[in-house]
Amino acid sequence: MKKLIFILGILMVMVSCDNEQQAEPKPIAEPTAEDSIQNYQGTFITVGRSAVLKGNQFVYEVKMDSMAEFLKDSFKNYELIDSNLIPIEVKGKVTNNVRSTGYSQIIEIKEIVEIFAEKNIENEEIEK
Repeated sequence: MKKLIFILGILMVMVSCDNEQQAEPKPIAEPTAEDSIQNYQGTFITVGRSAVLKGNQFVYEVKMDSMAEFLKDSFKNYELIDSNLIPIEVKGKVTNNVRSTGYSQIIEIKEIVEIFAEKNIENEEIEK
């Protein structure tokens, strides 16, 4: 009986002291976030101090910061059929609107890519 307990004890020590080679944990590749600043093409609609960007599949309220005011002021250099409806392409960041009034999403314009209107020839001559 003593031999059996002795053999079991030695087996337990050998099993518990077994040096297993553990595989090093592989680094988990974290997915990168998609660029939140994308191109949006649509009609820039202004009414008073507020503006909306309306595309084929979306309608966003425009955050009226310095870039939006600059865009609004730059329309003076273009021949426009309707001064409140201007086709444009911009880069911007869309976020949820925290205010309870207005549209559910708001776009912050980061860059003006293109204004799809003809420039005023008269204004170009005056600026030179």
